[in-house]
Amino acid sequence: MTAKTVIIYLIEVPIIIGILLISGCGMPKQPPMVKIANAELIINRAQESKAREFAPLALRYAEDNLQTATTALQNEEYEKATRFAQRAIVDAELAEAKAELEMARQATTEMRDSIEMLRQELNR
Repeated sequence: MTAKTVIIYLIEVPIIIGILLISGCGMPKQPPMVKIANAELIINRAQESKAREFAPLALRYAEDNLQTATTALQNEEYEKATRFAQRAIVDAELAEAKAELEMARQATTEMRDSIEMLRQELNR
């Protein structure tokens, strides 16, 4: 190994690696477009499941968090946008689950009422 090769390995390679690491840290993160699109999709699905009627607060939180995520995205605050998009997803899923639960409760009540009515008719 020549002296020039040793100098390259000991000095130039670490400098090049350092420059690459520093430049890599300064690169902007990717915008959370997929997370925001997923949040919009899940909010729409929650709205279709009557969440506005049965879980209005959770749906409102989801919509507010999505709006905050969208604003953060426009301001290139990608970490904040990601965080609020995730919150929007969770709140929308909660709203959807609450709506489905309430619809199931109503269906159960209707079935019980029907069964009770049939029992009364059988006892006549």
